[in-house]
Amino acid sequence: AEPAAPDAEPAGEECSWAGLFSFQDLRAVHQQLCSVNSELEPYLPAFPEEPSGMWTVLFGAPELSEQEMDALCCRLQGYLVHSLDTCGWKILSQILFAETDDPEEYYESLSELRQKGYEEVLQRARRRIQELLEKHKNTESMVELLELYQMEDEAYSSLAEATTELYQYLLQPFRDMRELAMLRRQQIKISIENDYLGPRRIESLQKEDADWQRKAHMAVLSIQDLTVKYFEITAKTQKAVYDRMRADQKKFGKAAWAAAVERMEKLQYAVSKETLQLMRAKEICLEQKKHALKEEMQSLKGGTEAIAHLDQLEAAYYDLQLQLYEVQFEILKCEELLLTAQLESIRRLMSEKRDEVVYYDTYESMEAMLEKDDMATSTHLQKEELQKLQQKIRQLEARRGRISAKKAYLRNKKEICIAKHNEKIQQRHQSVEECKMHHAVQLKRDQLQDEEERKSSWVSQERQKTLDRLRTFKQRYPGQVILKSTRLRLAHARRKCAASSVSCVDQPQSLPATVQIQEKNEEIEMENAVQPLQVQESTCLEQLQDISLPPNGVTSELPHVSTSALTSNELLPETVTVVPHPPPLPPPPPPPPLPSKEDATKPLEKSDSIVKRQSEEKGVQHSSGFPPAHLFDSSQLVSAKKKLKKTSDLQSLQRRRVSSPMDEVLASLKRGSFHLRKVEQRSLPPFPDEDDSNNILAQIRKGVKLKKVQKDVLKESFTVLPDTDPLTRSIHEALRRIKEASPESEDEEESLPCTDWEN
Repeated sequence: AEPAAPDAEPAGEECSWAGLFSFQDLRAVHQQLCSVNSELEPYLPAFPEEPSGMWTVLFGAPELSEQEMDALCCRLQGYLVHSLDTCGWKILSQILFAETDDPEEYYESLSELRQKGYEEVLQRARRRIQELLEKHKNTESMVELLELYQMEDEAYSSLAEATTELYQYLLQPFRDMRELAMLRRQQIKISIENDYLGPRRIESLQKEDADWQRKAHMAVLSIQDLTVKYFEITAKTQKAVYDRMRADQKKFGKAAWAAAVERMEKLQYAVSKETLQLMRAKEICLEQKKHALKEEMQSLKGGTEAIAHLDQLEAAYYDLQLQLYEVQFEILKCEELLLTAQLESIRRLMSEKRDEVVYYDTYESMEAMLEKDDMATSTHLQKEELQKLQQKIRQLEARRGRISAKKAYLRNKKEICIAKHNEKIQQRHQSVEECKMHHAVQLKRDQLQDEEERKSSWVSQERQKTLDRLRTFKQRYPGQVILKSTRLRLAHARRKCAASSVSCVDQPQSLPATVQIQEKNEEIEMENAVQPLQVQESTCLEQLQDISLPPNGVTSELPHVSTSALTSNELLPETVTVVPHPPPLPPPPPPPPLPSKEDATKPLEKSDSIVKRQSEEKGVQHSSGFPPAHLFDSSQLVSAKKKLKKTSDLQSLQRRRVSSPMDEVLASLKRGSFHLRKVEQRSLPPFPDEDDSNNILAQIRKGVKLKKVQKDVLKESFTVLPDTDPLTRSIHEALRRIKEASPESEDEEESLPCTDWEN
């Protein structure tokens, strides 16, 4: 028979919900289900008997008809549904479709069993302390409270013992791993140093050493985590007991509470000590994490996201450093609490000793009482004890002052760390904003470049269209036609207008006439510049058409020089007739007195040569608009030269006034006015009692001996230079900022003396 199991589980699992069972297997399943619930015993249908032995071989199995088979399947289905309702799907599926059982499931790990035993003992101790703390609410008398305190101390000692056993058991595998790793690394080191090994063997040993080092590091981290958890349990329990005792103090007066003061001081000391050990364990863990982050930062390789990963590591380092500062503050606070507890206990002891009442026998006088040896020794011992206690108080006060100084130092370093962290965050935001701005500028630049490309493509297309039109025009009208551009036509028209306004140069004219001609030329040019462009273009085009086009309608391009010459020759007579003659010149002023004949003749000769040269270059000067040279008088030229000479003399005088005495000395040396004589060097006799090492002048005369620098030293100095790689430079800057933010330098940090809190 092949019964179909109900589909109660999702079909995505690997287990199959179908099976092939014989009648004997179904009877075995029925027996297991009946052992779970006996109500299923009468519900199993009657199966036909299966022959066995030789009869099966000879005659075969009896066959059932289809009707009998259907009825049997229906009864079997009803049985399975009833067993599902009675026993549940989990038991039915495990009995019908269970795989081969794993023998390991029937065995329990011995280590897990021992760990569970330790945890149960710890839970019982915790429950015991909690019950004792709950009893404080119903306690009214001080005697009952003292008994309860004694029971609490016993319960806490049992809890500390159970916690220690549990965590010693948990720490043992990691300690073994650490010892094994250190031993194996030592063996590898000895083997590499002493044995003659090949490079492959050395490489494999180095890999094995790195693997063992990693395992030892992981074991150390696990040990530190478990240590932190242990001190968390003990410190939390001690603090709960101490808080309960402080709540009890409010219910009793000072005299009644005096019996519990000593226990409260011990409890306060124990709480501070446990918290101090907890914080020191946390400090070690944070230092390990910081060291791991620093090594990861130093081992970064180049990549696309290396600098971003470096920033993340630096931010994580700053967070760890801030946590470390908080832990160090707690450590200093706990140390201060320990010192305060010791100071309070010592001061209480001193007050008790001072207030101690001593009963003496009756004496007639104080001298007779002090004559006794016992009295003298007792008073002397009491004074010595008080002095020792006072000295111990001073030591504890000095230690507390050092703790306060270190707290101020750590507070300053914490502020520096926060400032560095904020500065780094601000730099990151600024870099992001600059990147966004640069991206926006680049997008705008790309858009402008695209627009320019579109414009240039449009211009090239228009140019190509124009060339195509010209080509079709030439093909349609193959005559000799020259088309002038508008720019050439405008230039030609402007030259024509300028040439028409120029006066005749060949006739002699006076200076005011030339000035009038220049003013007229400037006025014409200004008028041409002020006129609208369209009017100028229309007039110039009309003039060009009148001048350049021949009667047959075909234009020929002429050189500009000939056109300008023709227009100037044609327009010169008109300008001469238009300009009126100026009035005669006034008489020249009398010449100034000349210093000598030679000085007078030289300027005259120079003026004559200048006049000749100007008369030779008359055409060029008249064309440029300057007045002719024959209009100037010789006396004017002489006075001009005299003024130039005076200005040169004044400049030389100013130079002499500005010059320094050293310049005068150099000038006198050049002239040879005086000679410098060489001074002989005086040799001072050395002092008889003075050595060369103490004589500064002797050391200066000897000079400094230069040491020869080796090439290896130079190479090392060059390697110290900062790397140009941006990732390496960023790593160095991050490490520098980290060093400034963390109190790791021995020069800055004042190390406090190690205090033994056990004493």
